[in-house]
Amino acid sequence: MELTGTKYYSTGSIYADWIFVSAADRRGGGSGTDTALPPLVSVQVRRDHPGVDIQDDWDGFGQRLTGSGTATFTAVPADPQLINPRVDESAGPSVQHAVYQLTHLSALAGIVQAAHRDITAFITSRSRNLFNPTIALTEDTMVQQVVGETYGAVKTIEASVLAAAASLDRALASGDPADHAAGDAHLFAVQGTVIELALHTVGRVFEVGGASATSTSRALDRHWRNARTISSHNPAILRQRVVGDYLLNGTSPAESTARILTGQAGQTGQAGH
Repeated sequence: MELTGTKYYSTGSIYADWIFVSAADRRGGGSGTDTALPPLVSVQVRRDHPGVDIQDDWDGFGQRLTGSGTATFTAVPADPQLINPRVDESAGPSVQHAVYQLTHLSALAGIVQAAHRDITAFITSRSRNLFNPTIALTEDTMVQQVVGETYGAVKTIEASVLAAAASLDRALASGDPADHAAGDAHLFAVQGTVIELALHTVGRVFEVGGASATSTSRALDRHWRNARTISSHNPAILRQRVVGDYLLNGTSPAESTARILTGQAGQTGQAGH
């Protein structure tokens, strides 16, 4: 078995020993001219094979260290034992896409935590208060308010992500399609809200630092750039539409997501799916 093709946004592959790839399985003899699309599979291949070429061409303004370059595979050996069918979420319960988004939201929660940590350290290290020189920066009521606000955002995001993760845990433990749909809907519903709160929060940290907080040596802008970039991977507006379809029509988020991926979005599902 051999893998040939190109993978875009190969996050982490530059640093990996093995690469996880989605591919079309043509072992059945199908060709590109067949009317039926070949089944999708997941395959793992060695990063150090000479047929693997990864270009570090990711030029986004955030998440610069994720190694999200372009990977090209040319006749790379694939162990049949490491080839598995991709999960068809429309055919049965799965929280696959929700877990993907949970990973992104967990990273986003970490970004907001880091922004709060860095702005707090910035404030406690400063002896000069630009707006009111007679009051220490740590005693300034406006500064205290912003720090308290951002801490509240940190805890709100943390609680939202953990609660969504617990819903997915319950779905996986029960195996009930209704629980899977509820877990998906919970995660997708908080995704947009968490993103909006995170982006607002990492911008608010500059309210207490004046122009000094924009120093490139501190690189506080990296928090907004990283948050904005990771929030763009999978548009939250699509997830919100999926949740709306679930709440209004009973269409499972898995089925609705499958329709988006196959270009059939907008078709009304049946209640109870």
